[in-house]
Amino acid sequence: MGAVARRETGSEMNQVSKSVLGAFASLLLSSAAFSAQHAAGQATPVAELPVSVAVTASDCWIRQIPAPAPSGGFLVFHNQADQAAVLTGVSSPDYADVMMHETTHENGMSKMSMVHQVSVPAGGQLDFKPGSYHLMLEQARDGLKVGDHVAVDFLLADGHRVSAQCEIKSPKAMSGMGHMQHMKH
Repeated sequence: MGAVARRETGSEMNQVSKSVLGAFASLLLSSAAFSAQHAAGQATPVAELPVSVAVTASDCWIRQIPAPAPSGGFLVFHNQADQAAVLTGVSSPDYADVMMHETTHENGMSKMSMVHQVSVPAGGQLDFKPGSYHLMLEQARDGLKVGDHVAVDFLLADGHRVSAQCEIKSPKAMSGMGHMQHMKH
């Protein structure tokens, strides 16, 4: 009887192994399908996601630099939630490529690096400003000029979005609405 019990246990183990492998394979296929959709541009566009009620953006402006150099974007995020909000992406219909960057300072040198996530503190604000976090916007659509306004949408980790209307400013602009510190970039 002990041998039979071991066989049933072995059989049960095989069934559990098959179930785990099946679930793993299903997960891999789902991930591959999602990646293929995203790569093919079939993922839900950020502009179609629900708008966050807890996180907002204000004072958005873009220092337009002549092509092919990227332009810089600056704004203030406000988070009224009791937990941090995580920005995970950004897009604009007026630019081919928009990235979140951070300027860091080490040993007297400044360095800009792309960041994939940025946290907006609970009950607080986060400034994207010259010399700190900022946007890099590349390949502007034809015809953008100083004084125009463009839409920029930010993806949050919770599946919501934050939308901003950003004013295009000259390459000499150092601040948006007067409340940000003037810093060299």
